[in-house]
Amino acid sequence: MLVEFFWVAVVAGVSAAAVIWVLATRIALGIVRATNAGALRYLLALLWPFGTRLVPGAAPAEATRLNKMLVGFFAALLVAIASMAVYSNLTFVLPAPTP
Repeated sequence: MLVEFFWVAVVAGVSAAAVIWVLATRIALGIVRATNAGALRYLLALLWPFGTRLVPGAAPAEATRLNKMLVGFFAALLVAIASMAVYSNLTFVLPAPTP
């Protein structure tokens, strides 16, 4: 029963991190579009959307939302990593002794 719980926690953590990344990318692309930045900024917004909050001309409300999403992203990763550790410990099978 615990094994299934932590497997679900791993999937939920990874899924939450992916959803937060997509939402942050949408906000970051909106910021880049509003500031009329170059193609390099668009690429950076796709690779690390949370860095867009530091772009000059970003609205404070959007920068605050990206900060909150950054915290949520790392919290989701921590949940996923911790659940993977517990899951691997619960499913660990000792090797058979050899004579």
